[in-house]
Amino acid sequence: MSGETVDRARPGWLGVLLRGPACLASRPKRAAALVLIAGGAACTVYSGYIHLYLWGREQYPYRDIPTIGPLFLLQGVVAIVIGLLVVISRRVGALLLGAGLLVVSVAALVIDVEVGMFGFKDSWSVPYATTTLYEEIVGAVLLLAAAAVLVWSRGAGRPGVPPLRR
Repeated sequence: MSGETVDRARPGWLGVLLRGPACLASRPKRAAALVLIAGGAACTVYSGYIHLYLWGREQYPYRDIPTIGPLFLLQGVVAIVIGLLVVISRRVGALLLGAGLLVVSVAALVIDVEVGMFGFKDSWSVPYATTTLYEEIVGAVLLLAAAAVLVWSRGAGRPGVPPLRR
């Protein structure tokens, strides 16, 4: 009974952010959500890997570019950490955080190529530019789709609590 008191005291939006696949009523829905989550998490981790690779391994490493270099390193580390958080927690909040990271990364790439930032302008012809663009878009779509399944699935009941079987 004490768990009920905690649930009543928790704001509704927090309950939604903490919702995970266990709240889904059917196994097929849970399986679909887990596939979407795993795919989105993999894209997030891969995005981080690409940023770290470009930061230190290419012929012209991004680490030597002022401001952009440290941001590439930060992006790489943060993307891997968030990707792992997504796959471990499987909560709506983590999914939205991962999707947000990927959307911001896509926006930064487009701005960097089309306009330039911090005194540096990139090109679509550099290694992994278009690959990263598409992979991050796919990852964001997968994570947003998984979040939508968890938030709007019929019969989800209270966040984090499986619905009663009838």
